[in-house]
Amino acid sequence: MKKYLFPGPAACLIAVFFALMLAGCGPGLPDKVKQDALDLQAQIRAARAVTADQKKKYENLVKSPGFSPVKKFAQRENWAEKFSLAQAELDRAQSVYDKELAPLIKENRPQLAPEVIKRTDRIKKIIINARNMARYPAARFSKLAQAIVNADNIQTEAKSAAAEIMKIVDRLRTGPVEKAMNDFPDIRNKISAKFAPMTELARQTGQNLDTVIREYERHRSGSQADYAAFSDSADNIVAALKTATKLETIISKQISGLYRSYTKILKDMKIRYFIIVKRESWNENSDFYDPWDVSFQREVSPDVYEALTSPDIDTIATINAGFFGSSFSSSIGSLWNRLSIDPTEAWPGRGHNAASFWVDDAYEKYYHKYILEENGKTTETDWIQVDESVYNADLDFLGMAILAKPYGVFEKDRIVQPSPPGMAYVGNPKYGEWKKDDTGNRFWSWYGKYAFFSSLFFSRPHPYYYNSWNNWRHNYRNSRPYYGKDRNGARRFGTFGTFVRRSPRFQNSAFAKSGGFRTQPPSVRGAGPGLRGGGPGTRGK
Repeated sequence: MKKYLFPGPAACLIAVFFALMLAGCGPGLPDKVKQDALDLQAQIRAARAVTADQKKKYENLVKSPGFSPVKKFAQRENWAEKFSLAQAELDRAQSVYDKELAPLIKENRPQLAPEVIKRTDRIKKIIINARNMARYPAARFSKLAQAIVNADNIQTEAKSAAAEIMKIVDRLRTGPVEKAMNDFPDIRNKISAKFAPMTELARQTGQNLDTVIREYERHRSGSQADYAAFSDSADNIVAALKTATKLETIISKQISGLYRSYTKILKDMKIRYFIIVKRESWNENSDFYDPWDVSFQREVSPDVYEALTSPDIDTIATINAGFFGSSFSSSIGSLWNRLSIDPTEAWPGRGHNAASFWVDDAYEKYYHKYILEENGKTTETDWIQVDESVYNADLDFLGMAILAKPYGVFEKDRIVQPSPPGMAYVGNPKYGEWKKDDTGNRFWSWYGKYAFFSSLFFSRPHPYYYNSWNNWRHNYRNSRPYYGKDRNGARRFGTFGTFVRRSPRFQNSAFAKSGGFRTQPPSVRGAGPGLRGGGPGTRGK
């Protein structure tokens, strides 16, 4: 009796049906999406009612005795116009609904859900804006009426907030900012730019405080005070205090970062290769198909991985039933032994006497090791897993600084283009000084705790010369990787540079031992995903 592993005609028809459903032949838009869109009509009508109600209340308010003190502000700011503007917004909401949203609802296809949601949200924002416009006159009246009644408290709170703002500004200016200006005279303009938002906030606060004081004096003397300007300026000062508090934290952190330096050097890298072998077993002598699947995950060497992820590989081994018992046969020769898989491990029993093995999945894991330097102290990380994209992007940068922030540099200006380790610190008197060798060439001499940069590759120090550093500074810094050149014009730094290839430290790296200094076959890295979900078409009976 023939055992069918793959679906028959009826199953195929069912699959086609579900595919069509997913392609858009289903019931239509999701219920919630559709209902949210349909509800907009009622929301527009409700907003029109709110606008009409607010307008009526405002008309009654205008006739009341309490309106007289704010009448001139209402005329100056044209409060009455807000209602017609609100109605115009609601007309726009209705137009967007009729012309853009209603046709999508009528078409009622699930693929249109994102567009329906987008237009629904747009109309909701228009409705909210219209409601706010309609409520503005009454809210503004209440605001100015309170300013008249509570002018004493308002001016007291505003003066207190303004004084606190000036304290914050002075504390920051005479403290960390002034110190940084003295410590880093070369970047005074950048430090001033960081502090500029606080300076502007102080200027605006001074203007607002002048308005508060002027209008409050008019209020006290019984003159015609501009309560709109008084109230708005006081509110601006209170809001500015919150801004100043946040800015102080941000600017202080930025300034303190100037006194921190760090370098991240790519010390080593490796790839681990994994395959998943699946075994399907069955009873060859039974008329009923009763398969049993078992998976074996194994970490393998690059050559085994490359061989087993070849598109030509199908079944890699079988167990065949015979008259004198079952026998095992490998289709991949001695590679099978390197997998360390017992063919009968987790065997189901149940009379099973045959099986087929294939590579069901394959994947890689990518790792880096780093040397981390911060303010002259170095540590080394253990293996850190990274994304494949990061591994590939940094493949050329072994032994290089892939990130560096020197003393006296803001965090946003840190160097992200790979460079020789310590090159970013050269020329900065915090780390060393220029000297001349016997031939008169200038080289960088490191201070004690930074001297490891010159002996990272070899026990004998290798200094950076002025011409090399100057070339990096003017032509490469934060624009492209800098590998340097030896006398023969070959790369000096990086994975395929002469320093790394000859360095005992890097010759003993996992990358070197795995053959990384030789070009890796493209068929190895990235081969796994194409296998997922597949298996040989010949497995089973």
